[in-house]
Amino acid sequence: MTYIFVLVVISGIIAYVGDWLGTLVGKKRLTIFGLRPRITALVVAISTGILITLLTLGVAAALSEDVRTALFSMDTIRQEIDKLQAETRGLVESRNRLEQEKKALNDDVARLTSQVRIKETESVVFRKDEPLAVCVIAAGRRPEEVMKELTNLIISLTDKVRRRGVKVKDEIEFFTENKEQLGQMANHIATSTQDLVVGAVAAENINAGEELGNVRFLVLPNNLIFTKNQEIASVEINGRANRGEIARDLKNFMDEINQEVVNLGMIANPLTGRFGDLSSESMISFYDMVNRIRELNRKIVLIAVVPEDTYAIGPLDVSFRFEEPGENADEPDEGQ
Repeated sequence: MTYIFVLVVISGIIAYVGDWLGTLVGKKRLTIFGLRPRITALVVAISTGILITLLTLGVAAALSEDVRTALFSMDTIRQEIDKLQAETRGLVESRNRLEQEKKALNDDVARLTSQVRIKETESVVFRKDEPLAVCVIAAGRRPEEVMKELTNLIISLTDKVRRRGVKVKDEIEFFTENKEQLGQMANHIATSTQDLVVGAVAAENINAGEELGNVRFLVLPNNLIFTKNQEIASVEINGRANRGEIARDLKNFMDEINQEVVNLGMIANPLTGRFGDLSSESMISFYDMVNRIRELNRKIVLIAVVPEDTYAIGPLDVSFRFEEPGENADEPDEGQ
């Protein structure tokens, strides 16, 4: 407000002075640069107007930074505004693109969730890491003979999965798609000095009606893992506990056995090569053992024994016996 008042006062003073000079020039008929008195008076009047404008702008610029910016930096400001507007448009486009990607991801999540729910309700015929086909190839075989064995392995694999309701490509097509990997395996096996276990393993759970997906091939030495009558693990279980606690302790013990034999080089099989996985036969053995321990109604030591020499190809058969803690007396009890 003060700036405006100052400008008004100064402009009024200049206008008054200009009018006075114009009147003076007119009365005395003064001339400038040889001009006639009337023209001289007009020049004085115009000069006064110009002076008022220049003085107004000068005072305003001196008193206000905004005015200086508007007078001398307007082009730069316009360029920055244009740049900011362009950046704003870019950000809006990026936001729209991200919103579209978010929508697409939400759709994918919904679709995958639906697929997971469907899979959960379908019958799993092969579990992840379950061998689909296994064979032993003796040392000293030529690459051609090894490749023939691998071909028989592929045929065995496709026959097995078809019988279980899984879709599988033609054997020739399957072999062609994995030819490079099988060729490398054949060369490796042919140079081995010991018998090798070759297994085709499911890379993920496979449900009935699905198409056979990724298959992993394993090549392991067919080492002797356990000797006949070897004790491989033991655990103390309290028979006074309820059946749920006994079942949990027994299941944990079986999981430890499974993990140990896998670490020693056996091919894992979550359906048939693992004592304690609740398939139809093992459920009977499992719950019979839980009831037997509960009937003893005391602490016992459960010892797992391998009745026969067991190699990496398996299968692993395990029998169990009970002992009193701190004693050597045993009471045999056979299990799967």
